[in-house]
Amino acid sequence: MKEETRHRLAFDLYVRMGAGRSLDKLRQALKNDPSLLGLKRAPSLSTLEAWSSAFHWQGRLLDVERQAAQRDREEQVKALQEMSQRHAREGLALQQKGIERLRELPPGELAAADAIRAVIEGVRLERLSRGVPTDHVCQEGDVFHGHIDLTNFTNEELLRLAQLADRRAAGAGETESR
Repeated sequence: MKEETRHRLAFDLYVRMGAGRSLDKLRQALKNDPSLLGLKRAPSLSTLEAWSSAFHWQGRLLDVERQAAQRDREEQVKALQEMSQRHAREGLALQQKGIERLRELPPGELAAADAIRAVIEGVRLERLSRGVPTDHVCQEGDVFHGHIDLTNFTNEELLRLAQLADRRAAGAGETESR
């Protein structure tokens, strides 16, 4: 069977029915208005099933939905890129406003905190929008595990402790004597 205009129109209507579509619902819609296909009466359900099979409606429907999902992803990526660019511009503008305010302040004036905050927040916003970390975390001081000071151990000793802990966790216990 060769696909004709009425078959394509039926498929298009089927696609437009959305997630709740079914051949039975398509049949009902065409029964209510067969002129949608340029017909005087609606095709039967078995005819619609034959068209669906012959013209691979399910596979074509998956392709249509896959393409729509791809377009949605591309639009989302574009929107995120535009948002990041806008935020970077806003971050730069905040920095510039803060710097301008700092330059205008007479020496010794205490209201500089707001200008400094604008610069800091502008830098943070610019970094975030460009995908750069805004905070660096550094742990300082003594590292303790329970009551044991691990800072005085050598790397080799720490490695040996880790291996023994792995064995113990696996149920092997310590096999070497001290």
